[in-house]
Amino acid sequence: MSLKERIILAYARTKLSSRKVSEDVENPLHDWVLLKVRNTFKRDEGFRKALGRETLGDIDREAFEQYQLHKFRKQMAYVMENSPFYQKRYSEAGIRPEDIRTMDDLDRVPLTDPDDLAEEPFLFLCLSQSKISRTFSTSGTSGKPKRLFYTNDDLLNIVDSIAAALRSAGLKSNETLHIMFPAVVAWDPSLMLESACKVAGLQSVVCSDVDVEAQLKVMREQGTKVIIGLTSFIYRVTVLARDDHDLRALGLKAIICSSEPLSEAVRHEMEEAWGCKCLSQYGLTEMGLATTIECYVQTGLHINEADFMVEVIDPDTGKRLPPGEEGELVWTSLSFQGSPLLRYRSYDISKFIPPPCECGHVTVGKIGKPKGRRIAATKIGLGEHVFPALFDEAIMKVHGVLNYQLVIDKPSFRDHLLFTVEYNGDLEKGREEVLKAVTELEEIRSGLENDLIDPIEVEMKEVSQEFTPKMKPIIDKRKRFDG
Repeated sequence: MSLKERIILAYARTKLSSRKVSEDVENPLHDWVLLKVRNTFKRDEGFRKALGRETLGDIDREAFEQYQLHKFRKQMAYVMENSPFYQKRYSEAGIRPEDIRTMDDLDRVPLTDPDDLAEEPFLFLCLSQSKISRTFSTSGTSGKPKRLFYTNDDLLNIVDSIAAALRSAGLKSNETLHIMFPAVVAWDPSLMLESACKVAGLQSVVCSDVDVEAQLKVMREQGTKVIIGLTSFIYRVTVLARDDHDLRALGLKAIICSSEPLSEAVRHEMEEAWGCKCLSQYGLTEMGLATTIECYVQTGLHINEADFMVEVIDPDTGKRLPPGEEGELVWTSLSFQGSPLLRYRSYDISKFIPPPCECGHVTVGKIGKPKGRRIAATKIGLGEHVFPALFDEAIMKVHGVLNYQLVIDKPSFRDHLLFTVEYNGDLEKGREEVLKAVTELEEIRSGLENDLIDPIEVEMKEVSQEFTPKMKPIIDKRKRFDG
């Protein structure tokens, strides 16, 4: 490393609040969030006035919400001054930052749709491009590709959040994080995680090899303590390795599953195989990767509420819903300066869970494990709309299943369901078990009994030598959809 690189790295490290939180505290993420609130109180006279205090004292939930409202107003004023999109949008709505006095006032602020960002990304840019350190596009797998802009401080905020989350999973500076993503995508998680560890003073190794033996060899040589990676990729390694290797002997502290949903069936299989907790991480690419992570209690995902505000709205009316009520997650980036997004629709269905948590978090809130995108729900027969998670829990419980896909068609008056399953083991035995698991679901059994669904078809495939990310769980080929 050159002298210039060492100087840049040293400077970057001084800006990470996560390095100021002891690794030995019970809840590093919680303490880190509160530290950022305290720093804002010290430096921001506007926040002190809004809070009406000269000393902060203990940060209860009421004080924390005042912090978020203050940050929201500042961010709103910032985008109204610098973003052509928000200038026009908020001017037409007749809304100003000073109008936002309570959380209920947020209903007056128009929502931002992903299509808005996809169609006119440069209208969200708030700075000269000379001040932008990184520009990237989302893959567009769940819609149109979207371009985003980040300053160096934005990237350091992301690094800070990642480091705090990794420490909360139990990773210490002298221990190794094994980064397990199989391929490079537009927003490369491996690159970002490796950079975050380097700046934060944590150890890491990237291994994208699809060969199971190669993965285990690296883990043994590096003394891996925490794995983070693509859910389906980690699970593939688990299924293919568990019969021939003692995975518990590696002594892992935790596995963090990212970028794909984690079903309870898959979680159970991995925890049994590796002998450690399997934690879920969720975040929108548009919000910079690191927004939530599960704690060891596993009753929801703790939010980085220092940098992000999360609301839950009724997806039909757009109105905010109270804590505990299920709806669509809406996100606001409270710290980004390149292309910040306010009240950005995710279309993911979940709920807000207020503190406290059994893990010891008393101020920071959680979200429930997202069910998936609202548009991913589908109706089978004449029943209610179901999410792919329904089939995840049933099919992934079958020992040996690595992946599956459901294709729905309607060649006549009945729905026809074809499950294609990648399976490690006796294919006929696996087919019988998958068929049994699916037909025992109430939603399927009712359709079969009422002659609304054809007999279920299950097609088994041997394990592929090539890895592909989790298949799109449901493909609906019906010409007429009774929504």
